[in-house]
Amino acid sequence: MSTDAVHLRFPARSGYLVLARLAVDEIARQMALGRTEVADLKLAVTEACSNVVRHAYPVTAPGPIELELVAEDDRLEVVVEDRGTGIALPLPALAGPSELGGMGLPIIRSVVDELEIRPGEDGTGTVVRMTKLAHDARVNSSAHGPEAEV
Repeated sequence: MSTDAVHLRFPARSGYLVLARLAVDEIARQMALGRTEVADLKLAVTEACSNVVRHAYPVTAPGPIELELVAEDDRLEVVVEDRGTGIALPLPALAGPSELGGMGLPIIRSVVDELEIRPGEDGTGTVVRMTKLAHDARVNSSAHGPEAEV
C-alpha cells in the first residue's frame, strides 16, 4: 500500500465522532491490521476526540476538530488537533485517572504504539499524535532491536 491520507474537519460535538470512527475503520481495514487493532484505534480516536468535545471549547461555542489519518505500508498515524484552551503540559504519568481528567489518555496510551501530546504550533490548542504499527512491523522492529544483536 502506498501512502494514503484522509483529512477531516468537523465541529467538536459528540454527534460527529462517528465520522472519525468511520474514517479510521475504512483506512485501517486496508492495512495489515487485525480486528482487535482496528477496534483499539477506533477507541483511541474516540477518546481523543471526546476530550476535545469535553475540554477544549466552551459548550456554547464549539470549535473544530481536525483529524488526519496517514496510512503507510506498516503504520497508521492519526492526528487529532484542536484550537481550544489546550492541555496543561507536561502531563503527569498516564497511569490512571487524576483530578485532571479521567481514563481517556491512559486508554489511548495502552492501545497505540506511539503517543505524542503537545501544544498546537501557535501555542494554542492541543495536538494528539497516535501511531499504530501493523503486526508485522511490530514483530520486525522487536526482532531488529538491541536484544536481537549478535
